[in-house]
Amino acid sequence: MDIKLVVFLLLVLACQPKKNTVIEKTNSQKVMHPRIFWTENPANHAIISWTSLEDGAINKVYFDTISHENKKVDSYPFFSDANSNGKITTRKDDLESGVPNAYFHHTDLTDLKEGTKYYYRFCSDSTFSPEYYFITSSKKSNELTFLYGGDSRSGEDDEEDKDPAIHSKRKAMNQLIATLVEQNPEIMALVHGADYGMDASWKSLYHWFNDHELTITKDGRVLPLIISRGNHDHEIGFTENFRLGTVTERNSDGYYYKTQFTDSIALITLNTETSMAGYQYKWLKKELEKSRAANKWLLVQYHKPAYPAVKPFDREDFARVRKYWVPLFEQFGIDLALESDGHSLKKTVPILKNKPNPKGIIYIGEGGLGVPQRTPDSKRWYFKNGGHASSNHHVWMLKFKNNVLKTSAIGIDNNVVLDFEIKSKK
Repeated sequence: MDIKLVVFLLLVLACQPKKNTVIEKTNSQKVMHPRIFWTENPANHAIISWTSLEDGAINKVYFDTISHENKKVDSYPFFSDANSNGKITTRKDDLESGVPNAYFHHTDLTDLKEGTKYYYRFCSDSTFSPEYYFITSSKKSNELTFLYGGDSRSGEDDEEDKDPAIHSKRKAMNQLIATLVEQNPEIMALVHGADYGMDASWKSLYHWFNDHELTITKDGRVLPLIISRGNHDHEIGFTENFRLGTVTERNSDGYYYKTQFTDSIALITLNTETSMAGYQYKWLKKELEKSRAANKWLLVQYHKPAYPAVKPFDREDFARVRKYWVPLFEQFGIDLALESDGHSLKKTVPILKNKPNPKGIIYIGEGGLGVPQRTPDSKRWYFKNGGHASSNHHVWMLKFKNNVLKTSAIGIDNNVVLDFEIKSKK
């Protein structure tokens, strides 16, 4: 028999053991960086992703609605093969910094049950992860809680940028996220406003994924990510490691889509790093019209702000958001806009047609998940008489309950820095 065929069959048997077979992890290969992405349908679909240090021939996710933590992996009744695998692109300075060559893996879990806890382990050849779990959203629920934040990178003048493995503020914010989920188990997801690392090189992403493991709770709960793309996320490493299936592949830039949390709560994610007119504009207009009619709550998230707290108001990319998207937000009456990029904490007054108006839209942000904080211009007109702008690491907690959205900015010490409520327009 051909020796290559023999090796392949041995690998298959290693990843799919027979009953009563003892599973032993190899010393030469590791699997790491557990992460979950939600896109359009979080009640029935999730993307499970991870990293391996060797090019596994067999890459799978084993899963069930009950725990198999102390059982052999073949006790799981369900498994799904990874449908996207490959070597992560590296540069010379990536390897010189000490990060290893590695491989990405992405698996789509489909036809999941809504409002259900799923336990899972992933494997590359004979190496298996510990057991983790996540919870799918419930379509029929009128209640939902999720976290929002952006900008988890280091700063241009940050001493820690010389060694991305340090990043103490990002680690602290990730530990805060895990604590918040443990204290508030109703939290369903982390909506991330982009700029994960200084760039999307493997050196940056490797340490981001290491730090992201700090968001996992003590009992192994992984919080799904709903991601956008920012100006620091342009290298090929981003699309390799943050694959969103058809969302990624819609065109060369992708990363705009609607997440239907429940039958009445939806979030539209947009991409400020590609054309804000053209196809994305047409898609947004059509999606807003359809989604506004069908939902009690409709929010948007994107990276670069329409109403910046730190950077110049008239900057061209911010002006394009106001020119192309804001009129659509106002026409279809979105309930809240989530922005990032500025590295500060902000809440605008309600804005309509570029003026304060109680019937307008509030814009919050603006990036506090570990990036060094800047000093915002609190004297801008949209922060007066009810707005807010300050320098604070933070993550936002959004709680939808009946006809009220309770919104709180939680500081790095787990203290409420700012909170307010919005009543439903429907």
